[in-house]
Amino acid sequence: MKRTLRKSIRNNSFLYGMICLYRYARYRRQYDRLDKDLNILDIRQTLDYLATHEISLARFGDSELRMLFKKYSIGFQEYDPRLAARLHEIVDSPRNSDVLMVALPHHLVGTEDAKFDIKTAWWSMLTHNYSSIRQNLNPNLTYLDAEVSRTYSEYRDSAITAKAYAVFKKIWQNKKVLIVEGDETRMGMGNDLFADVADLKRVLVPRENAFARYDQIKQLVEDKVAQHNFDLVIAAIGPTATVLAYDLSLQTRILDLGHLDIQYEYYRRHSKKMTQIKGKYTNEVNMTADDIYRNDDEYLSQIIGRVE
Repeated sequence: MKRTLRKSIRNNSFLYGMICLYRYARYRRQYDRLDKDLNILDIRQTLDYLATHEISLARFGDSELRMLFKKYSIGFQEYDPRLAARLHEIVDSPRNSDVLMVALPHHLVGTEDAKFDIKTAWWSMLTHNYSSIRQNLNPNLTYLDAEVSRTYSEYRDSAITAKAYAVFKKIWQNKKVLIVEGDETRMGMGNDLFADVADLKRVLVPRENAFARYDQIKQLVEDKVAQHNFDLVIAAIGPTATVLAYDLSLQTRILDLGHLDIQYEYYRRHSKKMTQIKGKYTNEVNMTADDIYRNDDEYLSQIIGRVE
């Protein structure tokens, strides 16, 4: 119900605009007064870092941050105390930065590059929750920007998004890639995001509440990496991807990149708002009825494993 209401509000330009203006008036000064002492690289620095360091990536978006201090559910992932405990473990005991980098939203420390509605949403959220979030994070660590996989919706400058996709395409150019994604997510189908990889395979997992099947997912991915000798794993399964990246980073390079493909679709279309993309599921917009990839030979040939 709440998710449907949020979608309805975002699609009403006038109402959404009024909410953003209220947030601007109500929360800007309070946000400015927060003690923002975390070391989070901005989006440009993050892209440069990923382009020059062969590390794994585990991302904490606003939902993962909320799970650190309260029983918070997302539309596609119910609160699970085991998941919350694992997220705390990742924050409290990070891997060596030569192996894995944790990413937090740069909005925690600055919103200068963000779109207006994104700024105001974060000002509101952090005014109410910053102390709870901050007490779970380490000011002595360096973090990357978690919005690296959703730059189109977050940042004003389209050059940032262009650079992001250039960096990612270079990372997996001529590589053997395994995508771990929710059923019907279909990263790269219908676009050129993975056009230059040497080989592309997929493991499909439940698109909702994937963490309930985490042990099976982890074991299957480990088995497929060992069998096929993949160079890179890309995970797009919400908070479960954060945990998977942490657990597998000692064995293989794995990037937690939820939203990357759907954001690429918006970018290619110059969409002004989140919109339906035929044949692709996203938690933010209802899926279209016409499933154009269900019987697609190319897509089906890439699937090498499933967790129901």
